[in-house]
Amino acid sequence: MTDLTADDVQRIIRDEQLTATANWFGRTGRPQSAAWIDRDGDGWIVWETDERGETFHDPLHFSSEAEALDLFLKIARRHRAGNSQAVRRIGDSA
Repeated sequence: MTDLTADDVQRIIRDEQLTATANWFGRTGRPQSAAWIDRDGDGWIVWETDERGETFHDPLHFSSEAEALDLFLKIARRHRAGNSQAVRRIGDSA
């Protein structure tokens, strides 16, 4: 079991330069080949998108914030590793 907090993950996103592949509670990174996390009532949902920006699988629902954050971070890292040139373009509205 993980004990990640939102503050931990925000620090990791910044330190590991995952801003392109991590969409943190809304569109904060690129739409394609990325991890997404959002609130869903009393829980959290995590999903990822493919190279076209389409949802790769149904969102996974979590009642544990730490578990949702752990999966979100793993997906963001995997997409970053798959594309070492991943960058977020400032002002990109797509």
